[in-house]
Amino acid sequence: MDGVAGKARSAVQQSRNLTERASNAPQLMNARKTEAKILEMMPSGTWVTCITVSRLIGAGDDRKTRARLDRLANDGKIERKRKQGTHGLVYLFRKLS
Repeated sequence: MDGVAGKARSAVQQSRNLTERASNAPQLMNARKTEAKILEMMPSGTWVTCITVSRLIGAGDDRKTRARLDRLANDGKIERKRKQGTHGLVYLFRKLS
């Protein structure tokens, strides 16, 4: 019995070690820094576009900013709405106060 329980514990311990290593991945750390910067720089109560947020935080790539904004919206930290712009649909974001 101890051998079986020992194997199960070692598998659980191994999966924990893998997840701890993954949380220190540079891409994940950069993504969280970008999200923190977005929340810090974004004005409260004002609807802004993805390009505006990208310019606020000084990011060079709008696609990565859009991914971070979508994640923050899914987590409930900011609001997202869709509106018709001059060239098509536009997503607007607003920080919750």
